[in-house]
Amino acid sequence: MTKAQKDEYWMDCIQQCRVSGLSDYAWCSQNGIPTSSFYYNIKRLRKKASMIPDSVPKVLEKTEVVPIHYNELQETKVVLPKKQTDSIAIHLEYNGFVLAISNDAGAAIIAATLNALRQLC
Repeated sequence: MTKAQKDEYWMDCIQQCRVSGLSDYAWCSQNGIPTSSFYYNIKRLRKKASMIPDSVPKVLEKTEVVPIHYNELQETKVVLPKKQTDSIAIHLEYNGFVLAISNDAGAAIIAATLNALRQLC
């Protein structure tokens, strides 16, 4: 019996037992299967199933948007990058301060940066 056939056999046994309405012990006794073998194979198959890695989505990462209220940045000049390939997504200048936010910045970093900017303004 191959490994795949063994796995299929035990999955079938487990399914039959669980839908029979009998306790595991009673079902195993009726079918001549030691309960130790039955539980060993349940554990083995669960472990094998948990080792399957999650699939990796092939979509681009979700873009996060952080609201910026105009009244908080009245004198701020917003300059967007000239090229889409630039690593700087936002460039802010205010009272001689320059703030550049990278495309890789997460929402928490952007929010913390804007809070710091608000304290300076």
